Amino acid sequence: MPKQNGRPTDSPEVRASKTLAYILRHGAEKEGLAIRSDGLVKLADVMARPKVKDIDESTIFRLVADNSKKRFALVWGYDPSPPKPKKRSQPKKTKTAAIAESGAVEEVTRALQVISVEPEWKELEFIKLSPPLSAFPDPELVAAYEGGEVDGQSDERAEWFIRAVQGHTLKLDSGHLEELIDDENGRQKAGLLVHGTKWQLWDTISALDTQAPADSSGDTGLNKMQRQHIHLAPALTGRITPRNQSSLLVYLDMPKMLAAGIPVYVAQNGVVLTPGKEGVVTNHFFRKVVSINRDKRRVIWENGAPSDRDEQPDEDVV
Repeated sequence: MPKQNGRPTDSPEVRASKTLAYILRHGAEKEGLAIRSDGLVKLADVMARPKVKDIDESTIFRLVADNSKKRFALVWGYDPSPPKPKKRSQPKKTKTAAIAESGAVEEVTRALQVISVEPEWKELEFIKLSPPLSAFPDPELVAAYEGGEVDGQSDERAEWFIRAVQGHTLKLDSGHLEELIDDENGRQKAGLLVHGTKWQLWDTISALDTQAPADSSGDTGLNKMQRQHIHLAPALTGRITPRNQSSLLVYLDMPKMLAAGIPVYVAQNGVVLTPGKEGVVTNHFFRKVVSINRDKRRVIWENGAPSDRDEQPDEDVV
């Protein structure tokens, strides 16, 4: 029987959360699940997978409601898209093909058939509805739904869909994300625009020639790796922050990024995301870089050049 993700020492809730994250962020296709380009998957299909066999619907609703970083979202509605055609397997070599290879052109001509062209499949916009109270496994779990009004009209086509809010390695579109612009609202949502990583990676991150064109890309800088986006935090305190063990904080310059055509998004849970340019944000867009050694914080990069000074208390407050 397929095992849930996580460590043996993890609690059942943590293992369930990690299993759900794996399926929705990385493994939907491997699990044979139909995932929309906006990341939505039918909850019933997820629960039918062997990995999720021991996780009931109430547990999933609690995971969505209680997750401190709001990694998952439940949506009530239906997908009006036509069934996606299955990929055809390559046919075995026919007698006609064998004759063709032998040069018997006349035989091939008689065997030719008209090839029908199938219409191109197109995904339609998801129809989001207000769920009736009866759609929840328990009235106390209404808190898991953050889509607005509850106790809406029933629709026989509607059912629960679930998605990971961010963190995908699966290639999805960005329609479910809010694209930020350089205005007061955008700057407020982006906040500090800080990425936390390890000090040991600084030499690699900073290795790019600072005299290269600002729109250049390369292997150095912040790299999204296998994920779709580089993850950024809007603040150093609160619900969405850099990783706890970060020993290097890289602050990005959103106006400069947007001017260079590098988009910045915010997910439903407040995590800020960017795909970079060809997967990378180079040091041209680093506003400031801070190294952390215990309680000592040093500014090692500032205004496009190396620096070496103590970071002042409350230097960046959002």
